[in-house]
Amino acid sequence: MPKELPPIIRSLGNRNYSLFFASLCVSQVGLWMQRVAMGWLVYRLTDSTRALGIIDFMGAIPTVVLIPLSGYLLPKFDQRAVLLVTQALLMASAALVGALTLTGYVSYAWLVLIALTMGVINAFDSPVRQSFVVKLVDRKEDVSNALALNSSVFNAARLIGPSLAGIVIGRVGEGVCFLLNAVSYLATIFAVKAIKVAATPEKPAAGKREGLLKRLRLLRDFPPFAYTLMLVSMAGVFGVPYLALMPAMARTVLGGTSRTMGLLLMAVGAGALIGSLLMAARKSPVGLDRWAIRCCLAFGASVSVFALSRSVWMAMLLGAPVGFFMVTALIACNTFLQTMVDDDHRSLLMSLYVAAITGIAPFGSIIVGQLAEMIGTSGALCVSGLVCVVTSLHYARKLDQCRTLILRNLRALGFPLKDGAKWEK
Repeated sequence: MPKELPPIIRSLGNRNYSLFFASLCVSQVGLWMQRVAMGWLVYRLTDSTRALGIIDFMGAIPTVVLIPLSGYLLPKFDQRAVLLVTQALLMASAALVGALTLTGYVSYAWLVLIALTMGVINAFDSPVRQSFVVKLVDRKEDVSNALALNSSVFNAARLIGPSLAGIVIGRVGEGVCFLLNAVSYLATIFAVKAIKVAATPEKPAAGKREGLLKRLRLLRDFPPFAYTLMLVSMAGVFGVPYLALMPAMARTVLGGTSRTMGLLLMAVGAGALIGSLLMAARKSPVGLDRWAIRCCLAFGASVSVFALSRSVWMAMLLGAPVGFFMVTALIACNTFLQTMVDDDHRSLLMSLYVAAITGIAPFGSIIVGQLAEMIGTSGALCVSGLVCVVTSLHYARKLDQCRTLILRNLRALGFPLKDGAKWEK
């Protein structure tokens, strides 16, 4: 591999990260196939938007419940070992739901149980994967590029996975999608085994209580952390539920099939891919706080506009901005947090971040799913997007008031403020 790579892919010059990146290219396609298959299967079995919200809720509520435990335990273990275990368990879960579906034994109760099980596993897997990326690059200034490239893979897979899932579901059913996802986990397992990083678990703390107090002090001592997490939470609770209602949007509002849902997710993925590549091209974390503020507000507004779609092509056109603003907001928040936090607290902060975006969001799915039963899918999405805008405004103002503190810390970390001057206008 050449020593000098284009700035937008500079992180691939790190051997460890390039291995991890290659595994993501495979595993994320499988993950999106499973997401589409799960949503379509649930809606086919129940014809209920409430059921879609419940599945989303059960898959992520363990992240909230297990925050104290995962945040306390994860820093004490080798991250590679944790990833190998969690990926193997997720592979087994995907294989199980695939087998149940293909044999005809699948039921909504089984799907709820498996979603809950995978949620428990992800409560430990997601924070580790978020913080593990930092160890895979040699220079701290490449962290933002690596995180953005991760997101670009995720969103490129959003273009490929749903379309493949739509074809597979139409021809052989949802079960094959689950099995293909199970196989895709092998890529990550092999990559993690090949990665060479030192095992650096933290020294045992005095106890679980001290770990929780450390988390609380972290948010108190640097308020931008708390405000950023709340900004992400508002977007997660009132904006992200649009994904849970996508099957209902495709089938009920647009009168389509699983292929229609695949097209909608592809459009969202196209916008998200553009956003992630834009963030990958950034060279400095200076100004990311303002990116986060603006994109969270625009994300809520774009969800409300998307809800007005009445044709597949209109939905695809309006879905692209939803993906763009969602991804740029999340990358900005994630990179900002990882840049500003020290290594000893990274796993703790990433546990809170994952909880904010994937653990708390399902509460919104329950609310929006119930609202959709009352006023329809379009009305529920329109209302939730507007609420996302209103609630985000409060924490956006709080974060903007910390501007001087943020710039002071960036300067102390060695980031030249002039590099991000144009993003601060």
